[in-house]
Amino acid sequence: MFKNIVLIQGRILLLTICAAGIGGTFQFGYNLSIINAPTSHIQEFTNETWQARTGEPLPDHLVLLMWSLIVSLYPLGGLFGALLAGPLAITLGRKKSLLVNNIFVVSAAILFGFSRKAGSFEMIMLGRLLVGVNAGVSMNIQPMYLGESAPKELRGAVAMSSGIFTALGIVMGQVVGLRSGSKEQVFTEERVKIWAFKDKRVPVIPEKRGEGRAWTLGKRSC
Repeated sequence: MFKNIVLIQGRILLLTICAAGIGGTFQFGYNLSIINAPTSHIQEFTNETWQARTGEPLPDHLVLLMWSLIVSLYPLGGLFGALLAGPLAITLGRKKSLLVNNIFVVSAAILFGFSRKAGSFEMIMLGRLLVGVNAGVSMNIQPMYLGESAPKELRGAVAMSSGIFTALGIVMGQVVGLRSGSKEQVFTEERVKIWAFKDKRVPVIPEKRGEGRAWTLGKRSC
């Protein structure tokens, strides 16, 4: 009987960790890394939207400025979220704060999804700001909630799960950002030639296509 109770409590704790992590710091890591993939698409969308409004294309330096704003609004929203986390946790409690925090990320997803149909790159900016607020709140409240929910002997390990879900979110963002069907190697998009170590050679990732070289290391260098 006692073993069954412990087993049930362990399952509930595991589900709690997964639910809080996926809705919390996983979103932080994912949105931190996913923005690298659609860089050119967002810049083209910004230029096309501006040209449709004014009849003139946006200069390159202003396109870069708009892109910089889109990227930098995420940490700015994180600052607002971190400042909001304390009063929110005291007023609503840890669990309700995490539930309310989902409003920010859902609103951001809606803005991202309808930005092209609405022809507004400002919706992307606002969405990035809201995602940042979500990340700032979750990074502060999630460890508190998990630490208070876990038993004393597992409190440290459970609190560390926030960092694990952050890393998983970063990896997932990188994987989703990979181009499918590419003939190039993943992550680098450049051909990497690997020679056998018995020949005292090491692989080199070329900066440009066709610049791959193998450096031979002498025995003394090794």
